[in-house]
Amino acid sequence: MKIRLLSALLGALTLGGPALAQSQPSYTAETVQTAPDQPDRSGKITKSGQFLRLEFTQNGQHIIQILRPTEGLTYVLYPDTHTYLEQRGPKQPEEFADSYTPPCPAEAEANGLQCTRLGLEVYQSIPVERWHIGATGDPNQMIILWDPTRKRALRQEMSNGTLLQMTFLGRQTLEGREAEHWVTEVSRQGAATLRNEWWYDPELKLVLRETLPDGTQRHLQNITVGEVDPRLFTVPDGWQRIETPQE
Repeated sequence: MKIRLLSALLGALTLGGPALAQSQPSYTAETVQTAPDQPDRSGKITKSGQFLRLEFTQNGQHIIQILRPTEGLTYVLYPDTHTYLEQRGPKQPEEFADSYTPPCPAEAEANGLQCTRLGLEVYQSIPVERWHIGATGDPNQMIILWDPTRKRALRQEMSNGTLLQMTFLGRQTLEGREAEHWVTEVSRQGAATLRNEWWYDPELKLVLRETLPDGTQRHLQNITVGEVDPRLFTVPDGWQRIETPQE
């Protein structure tokens, strides 16, 4: 049994740097995804400290996923049957929103990925670091402009000619929150340029709204910032643990 995160939730969490930074405020929000010729999908995000709770419907089944990364622990709950899966993996160290994060994690370099910091420059009035990533002769090597504040690459130049660049358009208010309005463009040789827009909340460090090239739209609504009940990140009493089926 494979559990696939609702893409609206995953997209909202992964854009804009570490979604699990300790200094982030706790919050809850509803997620909505619309796509051409597909039914709307909705879910819910709850975040507190290092812990994250995702609620969504997959194949008609209500699913809750609880992530406790500093413990290397993930729970997948099935409220309809009061059962759950427990998945264990490596523990992740706590990260702080104001700490420096390089574009290459230590484990990537340990696995042979070469990352070289080439210097500093300014890109769209934003101080960035220029990095070379990849070994000589590697067809996937690239030059990136790394924004250490937002913890993401604002421009990527691939050795195969692919170019990804982000442009800051200004600030707007969405759902009562101040957000940065960005556009991302990806161009490849012999192909049309792909463009998507997104609105990033710098306080919560997540994307409030996103429009993809295929017409898919994702957004958060009814965002509430404040303390969250810690019981939301535990398995309720009396639920039965089940084992992950072997594939």
